[in-house]
Amino acid sequence: MTPTPREPQHVIVLGAGPGGLTCAHELARTGYRVTVVDRESFIGGLSRTIERDGFRFDLGGHRWFTKNPALDAWFRNLMRGRLVTVERTSRILFGGKWFDFPITVGNVLRTAGVVTSAACLVDWGRTRLADLFGGGRPVTMRDAFRSQFGDRLYDMFFRRYSEKVWGRPCSEMSADWVSQRSKGLSIWTALSNALLRPRAKAQSLIETFLYPRRGYSDICERLREDILSEPENRVILGANVERVDVSDPLRPKVRWRVGGAVVEEAADYVVSTVALPALVGKLVHPRPPESVVASAASLEFRSVVCVNLMLDMPRLTSDTWVYCHDEGLGFARFHEPKNWSPDMVPDASKTSVVLEYFCSEGDAVWSMSESDLVARSVRELASLGLLTKERVIGGFAVKAREAYPVYSLGYADRLQSMKDYVASLPRLAIVGRGGTFRYNNADHSIEMGLLTAQMIRGEVGKEEILRVNTSIEYGEKNLVPAATGS
Repeated sequence: MTPTPREPQHVIVLGAGPGGLTCAHELARTGYRVTVVDRESFIGGLSRTIERDGFRFDLGGHRWFTKNPALDAWFRNLMRGRLVTVERTSRILFGGKWFDFPITVGNVLRTAGVVTSAACLVDWGRTRLADLFGGGRPVTMRDAFRSQFGDRLYDMFFRRYSEKVWGRPCSEMSADWVSQRSKGLSIWTALSNALLRPRAKAQSLIETFLYPRRGYSDICERLREDILSEPENRVILGANVERVDVSDPLRPKVRWRVGGAVVEEAADYVVSTVALPALVGKLVHPRPPESVVASAASLEFRSVVCVNLMLDMPRLTSDTWVYCHDEGLGFARFHEPKNWSPDMVPDASKTSVVLEYFCSEGDAVWSMSESDLVARSVRELASLGLLTKERVIGGFAVKAREAYPVYSLGYADRLQSMKDYVASLPRLAIVGRGGTFRYNNADHSIEMGLLTAQMIRGEVGKEEILRVNTSIEYGEKNLVPAATGS
């Protein structure tokens, strides 16, 4: 008698961003049936690209760079024929002056002047000596930046920008963010990069990166395309998840609402990229222990408003990013999509710009009307002498909730209690920036998605997923032997 073939295992993925779609893609490739649900009407999450009148805008700038060769090979194969190589040219605007970023010794000397530069170096040396003779482990963001750069450079290049992003003093933020994002980056890195590079070919800060020529959401479009090549797989948008039922730990169920219809489906596994505090505090049933729910309620996200301007001019700047530290400017950063790919504008006579206003949901910036946000952006760029309002042919604003996990003091223990709880559920996994409450770049979330698929197939342990993006090295530090090039 011929045995009845077993139905493919069914995995429900919550969220159609890079991490969730990568996990679904990898599982679908190896014979699993996958259902991806997302509350939005579009895919990509924070890696969204919006098209308007022939212009294409990312929700903030996202680049592709990874130090994992296998991940990079996977990505290049997925996106073959759709990528461009971008030369990184970023600057900091501070006090009306333009500084290179990453910081270079020669540029600081020329721009800030010899006296200020010497004072910064002496200040850094004094700070290093103090740390060596009694300085403890940094606790706050302020401690960590001062330890690496000294007071003067911290105030010039880190305090103002960080406080714009997070909306609170650096003394109220955990040092973990600095350890994760800039470990190993210091004056010493800048000096060695400037002095040793011609001889040792030390690429201490990346100079080029890959980018999808039609915008970052093209990665998610490619993933969806492959997922839906099998008719049993689904990507359902506009689906508001109401419950993740783990009362049967080996057969979880997900309930979601699309329009007026309520759907509930069981799965062999559920993978969540939903913001972890919302998953644990509101969606999981039965209700987690009260201590875990309280931890979820205490964690915060920072939101962002991106103002996108269409310009009748061939170029605004030559930069990939400009970081705006001046406190008189509301936006913290802007980028010019055309400098990433010429396909982001309708023709060579036009350009565009994306300005990022960091905010908290419900505050004054978040509550501004679209027309007021556009007018403010034009006014602030004009104050820098970068454009006149006559060059602006259109503009709009996009608001993104829960864009950045806030590493406030004491967050780590509360976060760990939630992760421990999720780890106790055998058929639930968390992925991505919001899903793990970790400041991931898109490559980290994609790597998490691949590892989660491997974990579901029994190839790696759950702990491997949460090791992604925990390196103590600076995320852009990449020492390349001279023979291998970039």
